[in-house]
Amino acid sequence: MRLDALTVEILRNYLQGAVEEMAYVVERTAYTTFVKETADFTCGLLNPSGEFFAYPVELGVASFGGISYAQTLEAVGPLEPGDVVITNDPYGSAAAATHLPDIHLVKPIFWEDRLVAYGAGFLHSSDVGGMVPASITPRASEIFQEGLRLPPKKLFKRGEVNRDLLDVILANCRIPEQNWGDLQALVAGLTTGERRMHELIRRFGPDTVDKAMDDLIDYATRKVEALIRRMPAGRYEFSDYIEDDVVTKIPIRLKVALTIADGEIHLDFTGSDIQVSSALNVPTAGRVHPFMSVALVNYFATRDRTIPLNAGVLRRVRMTLPEGSVVNPKFPAACGVRYATVLRIYDAVLGALARAVPEDIPAAGGGQGCMVALSLPDPEAGRRHVTVIEPMIGGGGGRPARDGIDGCDASLGFLKTTPAETLEAEVPIVVRRFHLIPDSAGPGRFRGGFGVRLDFQVFQPEGLVTARGMERLRFAPWGVAGGTAGSTGSVMLNPGTTAERTIPKIEVLALEPGDVLSVRTPGGGGHGDRFTRPPSHVLADVLSGLVSRERAHEAYGVVLDGDRVDEPATAALRASRRSEEPTRAGTGAVFDFGAARREHERRWPPELQDAFIGLLMSLPAPYRAYVRRTLYGRVETLANERPVTPDDLDRLLKELRASIALK
Repeated sequence: MRLDALTVEILRNYLQGAVEEMAYVVERTAYTTFVKETADFTCGLLNPSGEFFAYPVELGVASFGGISYAQTLEAVGPLEPGDVVITNDPYGSAAAATHLPDIHLVKPIFWEDRLVAYGAGFLHSSDVGGMVPASITPRASEIFQEGLRLPPKKLFKRGEVNRDLLDVILANCRIPEQNWGDLQALVAGLTTGERRMHELIRRFGPDTVDKAMDDLIDYATRKVEALIRRMPAGRYEFSDYIEDDVVTKIPIRLKVALTIADGEIHLDFTGSDIQVSSALNVPTAGRVHPFMSVALVNYFATRDRTIPLNAGVLRRVRMTLPEGSVVNPKFPAACGVRYATVLRIYDAVLGALARAVPEDIPAAGGGQGCMVALSLPDPEAGRRHVTVIEPMIGGGGGRPARDGIDGCDASLGFLKTTPAETLEAEVPIVVRRFHLIPDSAGPGRFRGGFGVRLDFQVFQPEGLVTARGMERLRFAPWGVAGGTAGSTGSVMLNPGTTAERTIPKIEVLALEPGDVLSVRTPGGGGHGDRFTRPPSHVLADVLSGLVSRERAHEAYGVVLDGDRVDEPATAALRASRRSEEPTRAGTGAVFDFGAARREHERRWPPELQDAFIGLLMSLPAPYRAYVRRTLYGRVETLANERPVTPDDLDRLLKELRASIALK
């Protein structure tokens, strides 16, 4: 029997305030810039089964709301008042943790010797050891290279710190004082949640509060089911790509089939690439995981803003995640850059939704969450200091009735920009530029959001930069409903000088004193026919310096006479352009993928990719990576002569089997 609606609403509002307070405590007491400024953390309240029933929406990372801590709690055994569990192990926590820098803490909440709930959350540590400063490099091939791995253990026992474990943790990172400060901030947040739960129980009693947890999760479940039932039943497929796997430069395919039926959604990732020998794998433990459904959750929250963010949001979602694939890797696959892949999964699910409900779905955003980290020598401490400089995020995708958001992609909208003044106060650098990039937004009736450019200068020697998650430098963010793809990103060293040079994706980049690094993010794709964008809107962008006069003419067919629109000339030019590009107009799920992806799929059409990945998944796991890179090269050579077919793949595999005695 459910609680009455008024009681549930009172409890819901109280609990929402409680988890927001928990998050603010962490933000205000954390040590590292990436936690206290960028807000790469979260904390909330779990029911006794280890699922979130209350989760913050105003502060912190929004994409962990469906995480289950059940296996983490099972692994550590019985808990007592004052205990705090710690883990960062994706494999030991059944993907509650998803890469090593995310350190998770769980604190049991008791009432008169009865376990009533848990406080839980994570924070992103700027360094947990590993082969590079800031720990994460896409070139890592095993999780052992990515830093200290902590299976679920007790960091606090009955309120006392487990000093032996803490000493091991702090001895295996480059910033021990900052990490311990951040961990204490998270403990303070969880303790705040414990206090607020006790206050609630004193008012309503433990049985009512226990029932409220179930009712809140059930409420979210019913609201989501009602939304799904209004969506058109059917199966909708879409694919997108990580541009390369770092090691072989082969694109990583991410394919999803979204099926809507009987009040449920099934996401089937069959056809996605095999797990790769780099850090781009996404641990999911083969179960329903929020990282695979961020676009779905965003859609639900946009369509019904009364849905609470808790475990119920995913109760009507099922998933197929093939074992040994990039979306369900097997131990000890590296996974440090897993969120770069999550962002492309977001785009793939978004594209499938655009085929199901085209009137509701935006174009692709910049699709990049590049965390630029700088390591400099710290002479006083006798070691290196590591700071995340900025989360470099692209522009948002054009929406069905509005332009994309500049410099902010919906898939990463929870991360904050670090003020230049804070950076310069904490790190010996100077921020030379930080602004929107003109002409970077994908044209459309509703254009995409503009990308962002950050230039910063270092003055100390031995500077090292890492930049995980740098993507969309080749395959542009797609436009939809007649909109055009956005711009790609780029990286440049010492722009505007005689030493200027364009550099590829950063893994570890050494900087000399005086060097200026310039990072430019992708622009969002456009939505709708660009020749129907009101000329006055184009003129406003020109006058603001965000669209050049040349682009206004070429991309939008707008003719300007000084600071006004030449209406007759614009009408004539647009009519001429529209007759030249009849397929660009219209509505619905019509995608513009950009030239690079079109060329890739000309050589690798979808049916060939399906056959290729199917062959790889049929092989013993130890052989897959070798066969992938060898066969890919042979197919590319053959594609220079003629279109390649699945029969060609079979023949090439037979030849390969014979040459290496592959069983």
